[in-house]
Amino acid sequence: MIDISFDFRTDAGGKDPDTYSPTLRRYHKLLWSKELPTGHHFQLDDTRPKKYLHHESGLGEFQLASDSVIPTFTRWKSMQHIIREFPEEDNEGFRYIGYTIGGMMIFPGNVIDGKQTINGARGFNSKIADRFDLTLECIRRFYLGQPSPLSDVFERYRDFFNLFQDFRIHSARATYR
Repeated sequence: MIDISFDFRTDAGGKDPDTYSPTLRRYHKLLWSKELPTGHHFQLDDTRPKKYLHHESGLGEFQLASDSVIPTFTRWKSMQHIIREFPEEDNEGFRYIGYTIGGMMIFPGNVIDGKQTINGARGFNSKIADRFDLTLECIRRFYLGQPSPLSDVFERYRDFFNLFQDFRIHSARATYR
C-alpha cells in the first residue's frame, strides 16, 4: 500500500529524502518494478549497499536514483523576492507536496564518463532549471529523434530509455485501483 500523503522528509533523518528515506525507496521499488512494453519484467533490488535501486538482467544493468520533480524555488536566492510574498505556511505546504510520492521520480543514477546524470543535468541546465514539464518535453523529443537541451545526457542513458521503446503510455498493461 502506498500512502500518497506521506512526507518523505519525516523518515530521512534530517537528510536528503531522495537518498535516505526508506519509505520513498520502498515506494519506488513497488511502483517501478513492473512489466515493460517489451513484456520483460523490470525487477528492482533495494538490498545492494551504496545503490539506491538496482536492476540486472538480460536487459542490462541499471542503477537508479530518486529525484524530486517539483522544484519549490524556496531556497533559491534569486527567487526570494517572490517567495517572501507568500506566508511561510504556504511555502511549507508547497514543499510538503513536493516530498510526497506524486512529486518524485527515478532516473539512472550512475555517472557515465564523469559527466552529469539526468538528475544533475535537469537542475544545472538553465534552459530546464529543474522543471519536470520541460524535462518531459525533452524526453518526448528524444524518442522522436529531435534535439533538446538534454539530448547529450539522454544519449548517454540510451539503454535506459530503450527499455520503454517510445513515449506512448502503454495503458493496455497498466493496472489502476
